[in-house]
This record gives sequence, C-alpha cells and structure tokens, in this order.
Amino acid sequence: MSAAAVIIGGMPEHRWAPPIHPDPPEDQPLGIDAPPAPEKVSGYPAVWVRVEFTRSGLQTCPGFVEQADGDVVYVQLVHMGFVHHVWLPIDRIKKRALKPQGRR
Repeated sequence: MSAAAVIIGGMPEHRWAPPIHPDPPEDQPLGIDAPPAPEKVSGYPAVWVRVEFTRSGLQTCPGFVEQADGDVVYVQLVHMGFVHHVWLPIDRIKKRALKPQGRR
C-alpha cells in the first residue's frame, strides 16, 4: 500500500464538502415592489441583469427570468456566491445566449 493511500484512508473526518454561507450576505440587491398578479415565464430565459447592491453599487450579473408583468420582471441571480431573487424594471435586463451543450 502506498503512503498516499495510508494518509487518505486514515482521515475520513476531512472529507471535502461545498462551502456553506450560514449568514446572509451584507451586500443585498435593491429592487422594486412586486406587481399584484405576475405571470410565470416558461423556459426561464437567460439574461444579463443590471442591479444595484447596498454595498458594491451597480453590478451586472448573469440571471434567469422567473416571472414577468408588463414592464417588471422577477429574476434569479447569483452575486458573490449567494442566490438572490429580485423584482426589477424590464429595462435593467438584456437577453443573453447560453452555449449549446456539446458531447463531452
């Protein structure tokens, strides 16, 4: 048995796990109020989102539209490792194209 196998085999308490964020982020997105009767969007279109954050200011993040109502949209985005959901005016989003998944 190799030395590496002995070391790895003897340390089960040090297994890798994805990072967790126990506390909410200090940098929160600033959105607008939700409309009274929004509609779900089919397919969750991929978009670029320009959103203002409390600490870091205006940021452009990749996101997905979940709901829409006229001139406002509800988007899911990730900023600094945290998932956020926020209502924004439709002029704050721009469509983006995802690369087609190829064979690996």
